[in-house]
Amino acid sequence: MIEVKNIRKTFKTQQVLKGVNLLVETGKVQALLGANGAGKSTLIYIISGLLEKDEGEVWIEGELINMEDYAYRARVGYVFDKPIYMPKFSAKDHLEFVAEMYGIPKAEYDIRIQELLEYFELPTDTKKQIDSYSKGMKNKVSLASALLHNPKYLIVDEPFDGMDFLSVQKCCSLFRTLAGRGTTILITSHQFDVIAEVGDNFALLKNGEVLFNLPMVELEKQATDKGSVKHYLEDLMQQGEGEVRKDLSWLK
Repeated sequence: MIEVKNIRKTFKTQQVLKGVNLLVETGKVQALLGANGAGKSTLIYIISGLLEKDEGEVWIEGELINMEDYAYRARVGYVFDKPIYMPKFSAKDHLEFVAEMYGIPKAEYDIRIQELLEYFELPTDTKKQIDSYSKGMKNKVSLASALLHNPKYLIVDEPFDGMDFLSVQKCCSLFRTLAGRGTTILITSHQFDVIAEVGDNFALLKNGEVLFNLPMVELEKQATDKGSVKHYLEDLMQQGEGEVRKDLSWLK
């Protein structure tokens, strides 16, 4: 499992994370929700070892993780909010590069890469550079790279951005399959209708803290008065943010 304890992070004078605690259970899809600027990506970067925390602890498989630790990263797959890839490589070239970095034998990665390219419907043409791909295709390259080494943990930040409907459904099906075989997944997405279908537990990050972490059945109970979980979450995210204008005055 993944556990974060009392994570704090301040940028200059802005305290983004104010003591975040979150437990991601083994073999579950953990959804991390929150408005823009809530600190979701900051927390993802800290868990991934790309950003130093001010205070707190990150534990993976009962092991205390620090930025200097590298061994644990071989067990984790990452997809960040901005796709990471070799821009002048094709998808195939990039996946081969990633496979070599993970030390996967060529006989194994040749098969894996071919299957990933077909699964995500990525170009097999080695002359077409990733730089020329659409936004959704670039995200698919990032996701394929994260899966290539068969990780036990998958951390994905806005993985559906730019993807078409069928690709999103395919990814959701894949996440459920991975969780079913024991992969632990932490995922953020602004597309609640999508993440509601794939998530096991739902945590809401607001004002630098996790307000709750609940399974859907419990979330639905709390949302009874609001008519839907989506409306309930919208109200929670807006509370304390000041008056929200529903319409543009110049369109009346």
